[in-house]
Amino acid sequence: MHDLTAQVTSSLLPFPGVTVDALGEDEITLDSVLHGKFTIGRSGLAWLACGPHLEVVHAVTGERLSAYCFSGGGEHPPSVLAARDFSWLKRSGLLVGLEEAEGSVLCLYDLGLSRVVKAVVIPGRVTVEPLVSYGGASTLTQHLHQSLRWFFGIAAVVTDLGHVLLVDLCLDDLSCSQSELEASDLQVVTKSPAEIPRLREVSTRQGRHLCLQLNGPSGVGATALQYISRTNQLAVGFSDGYLQLWNMKTLKKEYHSQLEGGGVAVYAFTFQEPENDPRNCCYLWAVQSSQDLEGDMVSLRLLQLAFSERKCLSSGKILYEGLEYCEERYSQELSGTTFPFRAQTTNTRLLSCQTIEKFRPHPDRDDSMNEVASPDTSVSIFSWQVKAYGQGNPSTYIGVFDINRWYHAQMPDSLRMGESLQNCPYLAVWSLDPVVQMVSPHALLDVVVHDRSLSRGLPFTCPPPEQYFNPTTYNFDATCLLNSGIVHLTCSGYQKETLSFLKKAAPCSSDIISTSYSRCLMSGLLSSRLADTQASSLSQEEQLDAILSTAVETSSLGLITGCIKQWTAEEQPGSALNLRYILDWAWSKVIQTKEELDGICAPLFDSSSNFTDPQTLQLLQHSQRLLGNLSTIFHCLLSEAQELTQKGLVGLMNKNMVSSLISKYAQVVLWFCRTGLLPEGSDDNALQISRPFYIHSIISNYYTMRREDLTRLAKGKWCADCLMIDGLVGQCGERLTNLWKRDEGGTGQYPPPTLHALLDIYLLDNIDEAAKHAIVIYLLLDVMYSFPNKDGASVESFPPAFAIPVGLVKLVQGLWLLDHHDHQRAFELLLHPAAPQCQFEWQHERVLQALMCQGQHPVALRYFHVAKPPISSTSQAKLCLSVLLHNRCLIEAWSLLRQHSNRLNMGELLGFLYESCQELGLIKELLKLPLGLSEQECLEKFLQGTGGLPNRELLMVHYLQQANYIPALQLNHSLKMHLNERDPKLKERSNTRNSILDQYGKVLPRVQRKLAMERAKPYQHPYTIHREVSRPQPLSTITKRSASEKVMSRAGFINNVLTKIEEVWLGKGATPQSSPRARALAASGPVFSAFTPQSILRSSLRPTPVATPSASPGRSITPPLRSKESRITFIEETESPEPEKGIRWTNGVRQSSTWEWCIDSEKPPHS
Repeated sequence: MHDLTAQVTSSLLPFPGVTVDALGEDEITLDSVLHGKFTIGRSGLAWLACGPHLEVVHAVTGERLSAYCFSGGGEHPPSVLAARDFSWLKRSGLLVGLEEAEGSVLCLYDLGLSRVVKAVVIPGRVTVEPLVSYGGASTLTQHLHQSLRWFFGIAAVVTDLGHVLLVDLCLDDLSCSQSELEASDLQVVTKSPAEIPRLREVSTRQGRHLCLQLNGPSGVGATALQYISRTNQLAVGFSDGYLQLWNMKTLKKEYHSQLEGGGVAVYAFTFQEPENDPRNCCYLWAVQSSQDLEGDMVSLRLLQLAFSERKCLSSGKILYEGLEYCEERYSQELSGTTFPFRAQTTNTRLLSCQTIEKFRPHPDRDDSMNEVASPDTSVSIFSWQVKAYGQGNPSTYIGVFDINRWYHAQMPDSLRMGESLQNCPYLAVWSLDPVVQMVSPHALLDVVVHDRSLSRGLPFTCPPPEQYFNPTTYNFDATCLLNSGIVHLTCSGYQKETLSFLKKAAPCSSDIISTSYSRCLMSGLLSSRLADTQASSLSQEEQLDAILSTAVETSSLGLITGCIKQWTAEEQPGSALNLRYILDWAWSKVIQTKEELDGICAPLFDSSSNFTDPQTLQLLQHSQRLLGNLSTIFHCLLSEAQELTQKGLVGLMNKNMVSSLISKYAQVVLWFCRTGLLPEGSDDNALQISRPFYIHSIISNYYTMRREDLTRLAKGKWCADCLMIDGLVGQCGERLTNLWKRDEGGTGQYPPPTLHALLDIYLLDNIDEAAKHAIVIYLLLDVMYSFPNKDGASVESFPPAFAIPVGLVKLVQGLWLLDHHDHQRAFELLLHPAAPQCQFEWQHERVLQALMCQGQHPVALRYFHVAKPPISSTSQAKLCLSVLLHNRCLIEAWSLLRQHSNRLNMGELLGFLYESCQELGLIKELLKLPLGLSEQECLEKFLQGTGGLPNRELLMVHYLQQANYIPALQLNHSLKMHLNERDPKLKERSNTRNSILDQYGKVLPRVQRKLAMERAKPYQHPYTIHREVSRPQPLSTITKRSASEKVMSRAGFINNVLTKIEEVWLGKGATPQSSPRARALAASGPVFSAFTPQSILRSSLRPTPVATPSASPGRSITPPLRSKESRITFIEETESPEPEKGIRWTNGVRQSSTWEWCIDSEKPPHS
């Protein structure tokens, strides 16, 4: 199998130029060598030093954060030996060990101030280790010796002379400024703890620092130092390979022995704790290396520390007490032949060592049990460089040791000769050669692995294969510190590398198929059925099937989608067969997974249990992941397929839809199981369960009562079907209704009888997914409302789990509150800024109906104004008019009617408006509005046809307001004709109307008033009586012409008459004697002075003038003109006793008869 190799994830991030210049090595003094380290913990810093210069940079970006140049009192400047991060009183700094010509100085460097705040003179070359950040007699220092509790800030210091000192930094006194040039002296204390306060006070006044000396100068230099907080021990390593363990509670040496590596110096320590060791054992790694010496080797020694007790302090820290024994259990030479070195090693140098531990919470663990948590993950990480003969750049490696897997491997004492590192179950090694090659020739100073990035890939099979637990499956990120900058990298385990290979590779050849299968087998990615089956035992098709299954199981779909895109782009004959194989394989996988899913889900809905076991959750998650990945494959086939037949396209679309629906269904079922809503139980057991539970009977009773209340409130005027949830369900159609009638107790309405019926909506096609999510969110709100005392935080995780928009969540919450009488909060949520993006088509109409039905007229008006619902039908227009009219917004309602009315619905809307106004008492305000012709006609019809006498009186008032006096008079006359005189009130109202109309009528001429009255009378059709009479017999059938008489035509006769009249009027000639009637006519001559024969002839063509109504209530001066035209009448006079003298004419027919003429403009002519 191939070697694990790190991948560079960033370019070289160089330090600022000023930092590089400051760290430039002194060409004269060769002892000034550049060195640096990352700080321990999460401070994210790195320090670099060369000679007296100290630079502090950001561990991610390389940005310069602080810098300082130390000064010395001697001829040569001091050199920085070591530095450790140190924090106190919310301040960050470094404990720096300086080497001077006459000794060393321990400095406390403040990063915020970029200066030294404390300095103490130490004999010999020093190595420092912080022990207590602040100190004092507090609960945080109870584990220390009483003498140390008087110190404020403790630093452990060892020297090359063999000193082991605990120095008081005096952090309780920061009043005076101090630098490395003004370093304080050190005073060793050997007195009892009772004397320390007095001695400390005296030494502080004298400018000295107290220290406790654990080990005096022995001539053997101390080379390594580490404080182990979990065992409360100080580990000290010496140059001769000896190791000491000092107990900080008793200040006694508990262990002193030489490591099996012999006289090689102890260079570093790191502590590691296993998971749940019943013997109270923990482990300490001791690294032996002389560093930078020719032929140096690096040895890792694992010491087992057994204690009598392991307890948890009140602060939550774990503490081991009572060391029983310490022995070496494992050793490893980092230059051995088991590591992948290409040549014989000449030098090995340790770069860093660290331990990463992760604690996983155990919710099923009983809190009453006195159990102390231990790390579920505990790995020690080492990085080192190896230089070989003939090799330009050294090889760099990172090794990960998993102590829990070492336990599982029966705790071997080493990785022996001949054993393969690739098959090692507890140790994995990554090569950093890509990093070294990229940054060459820059030197690598330190490597740190980010603890938060350490992870394993998810197990893709249940139970996971053995390879899954090996350290070769770890993935982590790391950062390298160089002398010129910072580089970031990532290390992937076998599984992740194999998946990356599958995403990039396309199995188009037998070699790639065989390689892919071998990688999957070694990585433990194949199914348990093929865990021990080599590639040579399977056919190429079986290997391909296994690879495709692995790709789907691990979501490495780039392999399959890449093949699909490649085969669709090719025009080779085999491409179609390959695509067909992928399609058939994927569909068979869907069928198989669906059958498995049915078997998993069956116990969830039959009320057989109240809890879901972890294995069921894993199986559900596995099925959901498979279905989701298979749906992606069908989607890729659908988008990439070319030249499909109609039947093939329909089939592919159906398969894509089915796989998507089942995948979403499995995802929702899995969420319901994780939150505890599934499995379903009986209603009797629900109240005994601490988690929220769905009880159909409680929720169903509530909504039955709500529907009855709405029916009662509607009173036939409003729509009683105005529950918001009924609108949601109705949007899904009859298929959902039939689905909810399937189970016992289902009515087809909300709520569904079971959660099984609820979740099955995700299997219905042609229904918007947002509507499905909305129904589920609505039901979850009901579940939380039904059990207010139970924890519902898990229920609230449904929207983020399915990436449901915030607007839809707010919208459903508003609809739910509206159905539960909380109208004000519902209004705020419905009009949330994000809600309009997710509105339903029926929403506005149903919301307004619900508010109006429940009498929430102001809220409905506010919703109408803010939401501005679109109006696309007459019913919607009527609803909006009702909202406005019930809030007495008549003018706005009138404007809305004109805006949304047309030729077809104008009459209906006007009638509805007039009827609503009359019902709400707004008819008088309506009559004040300027009405158009059609609107006025509709109003007249409405008032005439409805409301009886009051509406007709309103119409009369309307006529009078519009100055339509004649219709008002006619209407009043009609009311008088149908008056019931027996009712005194009606008679009194009639008299009032008559008085009003009489006054208005005076402004009209008498003729118009009379015409109005006549028109108000009922119209009688004229009729003719036909009688049969005998045919008359003429006196003679022979006409005879008189010879003695002069024949005159009728026209001639009339002309003669008119001529005589003209003579009379103009006074031409003698005045003839006339009859009394003629004389009277002559006396009235001046009145008819303009009455000429021509005017008489034209009188039939002249229109009747219209009289102007007089302003006074009296009779008009101008006499009314008759509508009947003037005519000439001839009257025959017979047997007159006294013939009057006058002018007579004969017509040439009868001379014995005399005719008298007169002009009568009033009486009709006699026959």
